[in-house]
Amino acid sequence: MRKFILMSIVATFMLLLSACAVIDDIRAQSGTPERTFDVTVFTESELIAIIESLTPEAFQRVEFDLASFEEALQTMVDQVGRSVVGIRTQGNVLAMGGTASGVIYMREGNHYYVITNEHVVNRATRVEIVYERNGLLFTIPSSQTEIIGADATTDIAVIRFESNENFPVAPFADSYQIRVGQLAFAIGNPLGFSYFGTLTMGVVSGTSRFVPNSTLEVPFIQHDASISPGNSGGALFNINGEVIGINNMKIVNNVATNIGFAVPSNTALRVARDLIEHGEIIRPFLGVTSNPQTSECGQAFGVCVTVQNGGAAQAAGLRNGDVIVGYKLREWDSFIPILNFNDLREAILNSSVGDEVALEYIRNNERQQTNYVALRVHPDDQ
Repeated sequence: MRKFILMSIVATFMLLLSACAVIDDIRAQSGTPERTFDVTVFTESELIAIIESLTPEAFQRVEFDLASFEEALQTMVDQVGRSVVGIRTQGNVLAMGGTASGVIYMREGNHYYVITNEHVVNRATRVEIVYERNGLLFTIPSSQTEIIGADATTDIAVIRFESNENFPVAPFADSYQIRVGQLAFAIGNPLGFSYFGTLTMGVVSGTSRFVPNSTLEVPFIQHDASISPGNSGGALFNINGEVIGINNMKIVNNVATNIGFAVPSNTALRVARDLIEHGEIIRPFLGVTSNPQTSECGQAFGVCVTVQNGGAAQAAGLRNGDVIVGYKLREWDSFIPILNFNDLREAILNSSVGDEVALEYIRNNERQQTNYVALRVHPDDQ
């Protein structure tokens, strides 16, 4: 577009110069005295530079250094690619003969902790870890592995294995900072270990997606990086090599393409921590209900709530019709904005029982804040 505009302006100048030449010819034929000019001849590139200098606000140079981008991507894969391992199971029913992926997120001595999907290890009697070095595959046997715990409501599981091999531990990003349009890189083992450590690239297509008709209580990240059977449990990275999500499913039908989902890093870490500490997930309970998509209080944003008995919201003094617009754990520096019900559900799911939370809300057109109250145990988990 920029080049087209410049060429149009250049063409206009050329036409004006041609018109001047025609006028001079007419004067010469009619006997009119010829005017004299000091003429400077410019090349096309010089003429473009002059026009740009006269109208700098109309132009913006955009340059992309693809070589630097490729170098950054290769460095990222070199640093964290080996933190993604293969998982082979026996005793459960998985696509591709029981192969999947996982990402190492913690190390204690020669013990490594791997986050993967619950459906990867569901009903598994044996689990092995597979890794690659120099194009060769190696196996850590089931005698050196252990399933620490799994949670079906978030599709997250933790496996621990023992090895003297030096594996990198993948850093995790704050999934609250994820934005639509940022690059996303999936690393995993699609279609089995013949394609071990496959890298695919896409963008974040949506955040805080609650998939219709899904039994999972997860605010999924939606992305379009290619994933296939065997990618389950693998990592979704940002360009800095930080895990932003754990890949777990995609929509498969005759009309949809490249609609994949990942469990956000904050949710995965919260679940993994609880599984390691308690061996199970005890869900936190704020104690509010709301219409997930309709503004029932006439507000432009936030969550218009009905307060349930026995929850943290009641203890904090919220009333029916209050509109929650902010959520803050005590250790956070500031409130995170709550624009809709999905934002609130995600914030609760990324918290734990016993966490102290403050709420920012609107009542009678006045913005207020509650004191800190502890999140209770969900009634279904009592």
